[in-house]
Amino acid sequence: MRFLIITAMVLLIGAKLFAQESKSNLQYHIEYAIANNPDLKAMDLKYQQALEQIPQVKTLPDPTFSTGVFIQPIETRVGAQKAKLSISQMFPWFGTLGAKEQQASLQAQAIYLQYLDARSKLELSVTNSWLDLILTDQKIHFTQKRVEVLDLLEKQSLKRYESDQTDMVNVLYIQMLKEELISKVELFNDKRFTQQTAFNKLLNRDLVMQVNTPEDNSFLLSSTLPNEDLQFANHNRINSWEQMIQASQFGEKASKLNSMPKFGLGLDYAILSKRNDMDVAHNGQDAIMPMLSVSIPIFRKKYKAAIKVNQLKQQEFQEKKTSELNQLKLEKQQALEQYRTGSRDVALYENLLTKAKQSFEILSSSYESSVKRYEEVLNMQQKIWIYEQKQIEAQIQVQKSLAKFKYLDAN
Repeated sequence: MRFLIITAMVLLIGAKLFAQESKSNLQYHIEYAIANNPDLKAMDLKYQQALEQIPQVKTLPDPTFSTGVFIQPIETRVGAQKAKLSISQMFPWFGTLGAKEQQASLQAQAIYLQYLDARSKLELSVTNSWLDLILTDQKIHFTQKRVEVLDLLEKQSLKRYESDQTDMVNVLYIQMLKEELISKVELFNDKRFTQQTAFNKLLNRDLVMQVNTPEDNSFLLSSTLPNEDLQFANHNRINSWEQMIQASQFGEKASKLNSMPKFGLGLDYAILSKRNDMDVAHNGQDAIMPMLSVSIPIFRKKYKAAIKVNQLKQQEFQEKKTSELNQLKLEKQQALEQYRTGSRDVALYENLLTKAKQSFEILSSSYESSVKRYEEVLNMQQKIWIYEQKQIEAQIQVQKSLAKFKYLDAN
């Protein structure tokens, strides 16, 4: 008894360590994908571009410098004008640059929230792809185990046939089942290769790189729904559209300020030569003339159109925000349905599996005394294998729903 207890403790500790290793293995793949996925990198570059827009919109327009040389000097009282230098700077209406800066900043923030959402979606995709690989590997494992059992049954049936204890039909029936299962294994292997390629694509690495998965149920990292009452007011997909709405509001403000007059300050510097024919006050002294200019926005249609565009954008983004909120609520309901269905199926197939094993024991005993047909024994064994596979499928379904809830709860 002591030996059995020690053995059980060792197996339990080993299972826990394997589960931790499986969890860390998945986390490693997620971190690798976040660091190397090209789509996510493109999103980050898009955000960097948006940040570079901010200093562009909050800067004054470049000053204007001009120079001119008189081909034929113009005589003035204090000398002939030989050349003229001019410099000027235009200034938008008060608050225009600040409104444009806020607009660009909010647009960049919206893109950053989209990047965060893309990262959460990538984590969900990696997790689902990982679970798909586990399910296929489990199917391959169960199917191969069934083939091995059928091999033994085939040998036993041949011996029983040689000793006239069974019919050849039973032998052929086992062979038919085995051939079907071998074909299924080949199909599963092909499917797994495709799934492995898709998984490696998410991680942006060699598409034929081998991916190993746990061979037992250590992939069941969690089975409890973390938060059924999800609220999406702070979800990245909602906040992104809210940032775009606010950016359009500042865009409307900037458009209104753009319709106001713009002011310009400048300076003209005229170079004069001295007069030689007479001596006058300030003879040959260069002239300096401050300049003030004002733009008159009399063509109002373009300004009104710009204001209207931003107002329409606000309405557009508000509608998209509402649509996004409805979509999130739908995804939550779908994930909840998937979780409840998977949980019911796990309990169902656990119960059916227990009864199928009991039935198999009874049929096996009956077959030994030649009371039951051999096909019934095999069919019950088939049911046991099918229930085991269905139970794994239900467990995978639960894990996928939990991963979806984790994504939906990302704020």
